[in-house]
Amino acid sequence: MIQRVFQLSLLALVMTTSVVAQGEEAKFNKRQAKSLNAFAKAAFKKGFPRIAKVVWMQTIKLYEPDNSDAWTATGHIKNGASWVLDTKRPYPRKDTGKGSDGEPLESKYRALQKSLASQHRSQAKKYAKAGRKDRELHHWQMVLRWVKIDSEASTALEHKEIGGLSGTGLEKTLFDRSKMIEKAIEDQAALDYETETVTDIKCDPLEVAQVPYITVKSEHFIVHGATDQEENLHKSLKWAERTLRVCQVAFPWGRSDGRWPLQWACVENKEVFQQVLTANKVADLAWKIENSSGSAIGNTTVTTTSGVQVMFDSCVRNVAQGYAGFSSTSFRSGIGHTFVGMMFNQNRLFAVDRKKQEGTSASEEDREFTSPDFDVWKTLSLEMAWKSTGGIPANSLPFCDASDFSNEQRIKAWSFTDYMMRRDPMMLRTMDAISVQMKQRRAKQPAEFEKAFNDEHEDVTIPQLEKEWEDFWTEASPVLKAIRNNTPPVSAISKGVDKWLLAFNDARKAKNRAPVTWSANFSTRCKDHAEYLKTNKSERGPAAEHTQKVDLGGSYSTSLFAQMAVVATGAKVSGADKLFKKWINIPGYRDLFINHTLLSVGMYVEGDILVINATSGIGSPKDPKSGFDCFPPRNDSGAIYNREVLVSDLGPEAAALLAKNGRAGQKNIGFPLTLHFGSNGGVAGRGSMNCNVQDKDGNKIEGVIVYDDGEIRTTTAPGMVTFWPLEPLPKGKIQFAWSMTRGGEVTTMRGGFSAK
Repeated sequence: MIQRVFQLSLLALVMTTSVVAQGEEAKFNKRQAKSLNAFAKAAFKKGFPRIAKVVWMQTIKLYEPDNSDAWTATGHIKNGASWVLDTKRPYPRKDTGKGSDGEPLESKYRALQKSLASQHRSQAKKYAKAGRKDRELHHWQMVLRWVKIDSEASTALEHKEIGGLSGTGLEKTLFDRSKMIEKAIEDQAALDYETETVTDIKCDPLEVAQVPYITVKSEHFIVHGATDQEENLHKSLKWAERTLRVCQVAFPWGRSDGRWPLQWACVENKEVFQQVLTANKVADLAWKIENSSGSAIGNTTVTTTSGVQVMFDSCVRNVAQGYAGFSSTSFRSGIGHTFVGMMFNQNRLFAVDRKKQEGTSASEEDREFTSPDFDVWKTLSLEMAWKSTGGIPANSLPFCDASDFSNEQRIKAWSFTDYMMRRDPMMLRTMDAISVQMKQRRAKQPAEFEKAFNDEHEDVTIPQLEKEWEDFWTEASPVLKAIRNNTPPVSAISKGVDKWLLAFNDARKAKNRAPVTWSANFSTRCKDHAEYLKTNKSERGPAAEHTQKVDLGGSYSTSLFAQMAVVATGAKVSGADKLFKKWINIPGYRDLFINHTLLSVGMYVEGDILVINATSGIGSPKDPKSGFDCFPPRNDSGAIYNREVLVSDLGPEAAALLAKNGRAGQKNIGFPLTLHFGSNGGVAGRGSMNCNVQDKDGNKIEGVIVYDDGEIRTTTAPGMVTFWPLEPLPKGKIQFAWSMTRGGEVTTMRGGFSAK
């Protein structure tokens, strides 16, 4: 009896201790949430809602699932026991804060991180004394969420050394595989592969549709395309060969090294694509014409490619999807996006949510889902990973349908596939095989899917992988932060950016263009590149300023951003007007002031270095009448412009254009005329465009039309077409007429100006 009483007393003591511990944890979490809330409110009040939103989401996810301040601040209202979006109070997504607030806000955030880590460190030590190993380890892990290095936490967690940091065995796998794949991409990007134009290989779908084409082949691939795209077809197959070698590194399985079984056909616009599908009487014709940009016909995959970047995207995607061999919509789509994003930092071929597209009005977030910019996708995935409710669960991905693939499903499918490729692609193969088997039985039970997966991989579950995905995208540890290697938006707010933005919008207003907003999220790459240029003072001139070299401290991914960045060195805001007038002579920079679709920019100032991101914030203008336009404009015949531009101000692409047209070594080129469509997806109507330029006596001026196929912003901008006079323009009056076929109709734009 006495023993029984003692046992009951001991049990009561344990239970009481547990309850007390839970109460202490709740109080602790409330204090941490209060600190995060205070910072989020400060960031929001200063005009940085996107930064504030992530912090409020952290409050809910990490500390208080029912924190009313965070839920209410992010635009939710309580409905019973749940929080739902308040449609009458949409959350703002545009930054309006001052650049001068950036450094104080960043300092405040760094102090917050240290404070949060310190509180977790104290809790860990308390639990260590109490013998609560589980809670102790939890708090040590949270210490390393908030700070980069903590030797006590690393020791307690028995971490391994990983790239100068400490982490778990899983993190070492993720780190090593990520670096291995990144190195393969970086190495392959610098390699060349042999390609040749051939005449003895036919493309049956194009033959049936009577579409003229040429054929290019490489060691493993065959691609057909428009007769005026020969050079780009060769470049595309070089990227396909590079991708094949990256796949051989990234996937633990191989495939035969012979010629690829499927050929590819890249058609230049939607009209030709529809013509090919109709002539070949493909199944589900009406649906494919309306919803798809690609279709398999016999042994050929036919894809709409409106520009060279879309062509590259198509070929890389075809290799990645073919090598992976996935069948389900989510994993096939996801692996394609993963490889294209890693290699180009852009995704230009994807299906947009039809329901959202057909809505009466698109929200700011909806517009972001239509962006091809990979950095925008990463931000969307980050916010998705921080969500506490309403997300896309991993166990639902195998059952997504191509006919009803939502924006959220697309982003989750890509980000989950990206994570799993780093962790273990064999698990993706297992998931895909299970989903195929279940679909054959018309079964769509997530619980059955989870069990079948766990039968094959006993050491891990789908919920565990879901949690790992969340940790990866939210950068839950120093190693995961190192893999992602992101600049936080709070660090990308630079002093002086307000004055530059004001001057920039004044220049747009002078050209009757709407003002743009500024975004901290869009400025992160700007900061990375500005700091690179500050460190490497010898890297100057158009070619050097629009790339990064890894051996000089740059990165492959930021070098892709730098290609289309706008860069000024030796820049002072007091001389902004003079600088912007010079940019009118440089067509890719000129686009900043003529492009109607530029809605928001990233901008970072580092001393006298200015870097602008003018691609992430492209979208549909508020005024539906604002479409494409030309420069010089149609209604400004009294304007005066320079006769010529220095090739040294334009860079190697202008020099190569002159050399290709028998003018190698020429120092000047004629003042360029441009069309501005402002599209990241290429230029529609390629091949139908013409620009007739004449002097005051009616003599035709020789020139060449160039599309947005280049890699240096000085001569290229997304959605821009340029007419380059091969010689300096003659002095006096110049007349021009642009013509093109769009939607079956011919459009003509005429104008004039004076050349001095």
